[in-house]
Amino acid sequence: MKRRLFYYLLMLLPLGLLATACDGDDDNIPDVGVQATISGGVFDNDEIYVVKGEALNVDALTLVNRSGKEGTLGAVTYYWDHYLIGTSIAVPYGLTIDTADQPVGRHLLQAQMPIYVVDHPICYGYVQYYVNIVESASDLPGGSAGGGDTGGDDTGDSGNVSQTKVVNGIIKAKE
Repeated sequence: MKRRLFYYLLMLLPLGLLATACDGDDDNIPDVGVQATISGGVFDNDEIYVVKGEALNVDALTLVNRSGKEGTLGAVTYYWDHYLIGTSIAVPYGLTIDTADQPVGRHLLQAQMPIYVVDHPICYGYVQYYVNIVESASDLPGGSAGGGDTGGDDTGDSGNVSQTKVVNGIIKAKE
């Protein structure tokens, strides 16, 4: 009887060790941010403005890694006004949003992605922008497609202005 109790307790010992093995990992969040490159819209006061009927392009999401270790983003899931609109699984994690069927007004664009950095636990990044759809180019900040606070412009071959913003978003150790 005592021997049987001893064996049962001995079998329970590894379960207690497994539950406590990774307890300290949550405090080891890497120092990272996410850089968004967007075209077809204008950045102004941390919001995006786009003319109704024009495409808003998220050209790229890239990891801004200040941790000194190698890192990357995982598949990026996009939401528009809290509804799933797509997932991009390959670099540069882009997405095109057609605004022709969207009502004029303020909308919410969100992106969620896992972040993998060497020697850190898997973290999850959350980025969001308010997108204001306006009737005409004269309603854009600055009165034209090139106005507003761009945060860095790079004109591509098509003549569209790509605007880049580095955002820290919310980085969590658990989803």
